[in-house]
Amino acid sequence: MPCLRSTSRPGNVSRRVLSLLAGVMLFIVLAAALSVWSLGRFAPSLIDSTLSSKSGAHFSVGSNDTNLFAGRVSLVDFTVTNPSRWSDARFLKGKRLVLDLDPATFVGSGRRIVHRAELDIDELTLVGKEDYLKDNNAQDILRGLKSSAEPPPPAGQPAPAAPRTPFVIEHLRLRVGHVVVLAADGSPQRRVVVDRQLDVVFEAHDITEANLEQTLTGPLGKQVLSQGTAAGASLLFDLTKDKVRTSITEQLLKNDR
Repeated sequence: MPCLRSTSRPGNVSRRVLSLLAGVMLFIVLAAALSVWSLGRFAPSLIDSTLSSKSGAHFSVGSNDTNLFAGRVSLVDFTVTNPSRWSDARFLKGKRLVLDLDPATFVGSGRRIVHRAELDIDELTLVGKEDYLKDNNAQDILRGLKSSAEPPPPAGQPAPAAPRTPFVIEHLRLRVGHVVVLAADGSPQRRVVVDRQLDVVFEAHDITEANLEQTLTGPLGKQVLSQGTAAGASLLFDLTKDKVRTSITEQLLKNDR
């Protein structure tokens, strides 16, 4: 019997998925704050145009009740579709995004201050290739959003690492309803790794660019993995099962060569 390659611990695999999703959620909050403040009611069209040109994804909003003078962003019933290279079009369906921010801090290069951020997500779908943690739709969306704010490097030179914009989110409330993870998208091996109604409600305070692991990613992962619900236990089981199944398949293919 062939010896199986060592696999990651279940908790580590789950945390990697949650870290990736948490990063996307946080970037959506910050991108919306900056973009909507810059152009108010025209920001959804700007975000859609940026995502479309950079990655083939699309952004739409059912209702935009933003008040620039009050420093308030309010988007209701918004969706983000996948970049064009993915067969499955689903990425994110949100019920509402509400931000109360300090308008003056979004002018210039100082620290951006968001007093309160509320992000309510009905469905979040992570779609990837065979190794979905390394090649997936969430990473494409992040690259598309980030590249819109970065000037192109000089010809023949690699792009320098962009410094993180300083920010603080004084109070974040996040709800995630349904989570789907799809692997091997666009191939005969396509499979559903996770399809769970989580309904996780998470709150954090004083999130900055320097303490993301301590205030957001780590606590969010612990809450999901430690909560005593069937959905939380099933998420852990599904991720573990898929990791073992993938390792067995890779080993068998290797032995057949």
